[in-house]
Parts: sequence; C-alpha cells; structure tokens
Amino acid sequence: SLLSSFPGTYSVYPPLLLLPAHAFAAPPWLALLAALQTHPRRLAQLYASLAASVHTTHIALNAPIPLQTATTHDAANILRSPVALTPLHNAFGPAPTPATQTAPSAADFGDAFWCTARQNGIAQTWAPLYTMFSRGNVAEKARVLRLPSVRGAVEEGSCSAVDLYAGIGYFAFSYRRAGVARVLCWELNPWSVEGLVRGCGMNRWGVERMAVGGEEEEGGKEVPEAEFLVFQESNEHAGGRIERLRDRLPPVRHVNCGLLPTSRGSWRTAVGAVDPGLGGWVHLHENMAVGEMREKAEEVTREIDRISGEEGRGRVRLEHVEKVKTYAPGVMHCVLDIWI
Repeated sequence: SLLSSFPGTYSVYPPLLLLPAHAFAAPPWLALLAALQTHPRRLAQLYASLAASVHTTHIALNAPIPLQTATTHDAANILRSPVALTPLHNAFGPAPTPATQTAPSAADFGDAFWCTARQNGIAQTWAPLYTMFSRGNVAEKARVLRLPSVRGAVEEGSCSAVDLYAGIGYFAFSYRRAGVARVLCWELNPWSVEGLVRGCGMNRWGVERMAVGGEEEEGGKEVPEAEFLVFQESNEHAGGRIERLRDRLPPVRHVNCGLLPTSRGSWRTAVGAVDPGLGGWVHLHENMAVGEMREKAEEVTREIDRISGEEGRGRVRLEHVEKVKTYAPGVMHCVLDIWI
C-alpha cells in the first residue's frame, strides 16, 4: 500500500529528490510517518533509502511559488522566493532570513545547498531554499533553441537578446546556445543572479556582473566581451541602459518577458529594447483563461501596437501563441511571439 500510494511524479535535480506537496498525504504514509515521529533514526533511514533509490542525497517537499510573501501579506513576492519548500532529509544550509534573502554574502552563498538540472544539454543551478525552478518550462526552452526567428536573426549576423526576468538563466541560456552573441539579463533576486553566474561557468560561457550604481554607469565605458551581461536591479532601468549601450552591442533582435501571471509591466521596456532599424521580436509570457485565449492574444497585440506607435516604432504582428503548460485549472501559461 505504501508503494501504490506513492506519487508517480517527482523531480531529480542532483543531488536533490524533490517530491510533490502531496507525496505523503495518503493514509498508509500518514500512519507510517506518525509512527516514526518518535523514532527519528528510523525516519532518517527511511528518507536515506528513498534518496539513495534515485541516486540523490537530499529530499524536500515542493509547493508553488507564492505570489505574496509569508511575512507580509500584502507585499508581492517580487523575488519569487520558494518560501513553502520543506526540507526533509540532509542539510540544506542555514534557514533563510530577510538579510540572507536580500543581501547575501559570499559566505551565505557558500553555506547554502545547491542543486542542478540539465535540460536540452544546458546546465542550470540554484539554491532551492532561495530560488524557484519549474521543470514544466523545458518545452519552451527547447522551442527557443529551434525558433526560426532566433535562428534567422543569428544567420543574418551577430545579434543580442534581452531577458527582462532572467532568473537563473531559464530562457536566457537557450538564446546563447542557439547562437545569440550577447545576452543582457535583468534580475532582482541576488540568489538567482548567483545561480545564473554559476550556470554560465558550468556551460563555459563568459559572464560579467554589471555595475548598477547609477543611471550613467555605461557612458563611455568599454563593454565587457562576456557573452552574458547581468544587471542585478529592476528592469525599470533596462531601457536607459540598453540605449546607452546600443552602439557598442550587436543589435537586439529578441526580448524575453518571462514573468507570470503577467509580464505587462515590462512591455514598454521590451518594445523600446528591440533594434529600431532591423526590428525584432518580443516574447511575452502570460496566463490566459483557456476559453478566452484568442481574445486575450488580440488584446495584448493591440496594446503592444499602441506602445509601438507611442515609441515611434512600426506596426506589430502577432506571429504565434505557444501553449506552454497548464498553470491552474482552466488557466494556460502561454507565450506570445510578436514582431515589431
């Protein structure tokens, strides 16, 4: 009964076994775990056996990334921190604090537990107590790798891409692997930035953490030769920085806006980032009601067209709506590919 009631889906991110939140919700497991609460050594042996069965050393229970923080009910979880992750077996490092979440030191990074994933031949790494990872995005990462508009822009000549919600490199890495010369990344979460930097090293890509002390940091300076330029700041600053760097970078042909439930706050920045001479594509991630996807896509396209007009750009064209995965019952995570 234990085996038959164990979930058939789980994730292995070496050296982590990540179980769904309901993994031990069935009565046989509830009874066993209740009995083992007074025998911690036997409970540890059970977890160790589970981990060893899939060649891992650590176990945790997963839960969705909350839209609000646990400590401040009305505050948006802008760092997208996985506060509901529950470690079960082995050491995950010190528990997160407000200080380590927002201003970690090199020692904090070193003390934390890190895990890895390899998707489409690309390595990614993150500290699961501090950073999210969604295995359901693997198909969209693969789509970026083979996207005709990306391949075409690369074949036309050296080009750049911008990721306004870069995370640990979820989609940014796919642009580089597809041949894009430079990828400019914006990310607020310092743990995600650290994961992105470490991931670049694992994939043998050069990366530079850019100074973000002031609005004029880029003026007159040589742009680093690294394939990835990473800005740890709000993407509200991206438009100005891109303009000041534009004449020293390959043309920006693709802009990724990968925030859910909506990336609306970055649309104007995305439109402005696209090369004004050659044009390019914005890839907007949105949650859409299944029965209203066509209407929603048309609404988004009209808004991008309006912004494009205000920014002095040309007309826009919706090229494709990709259904990435089910986000919730009746809600689909989609990506809109829009030419500007």
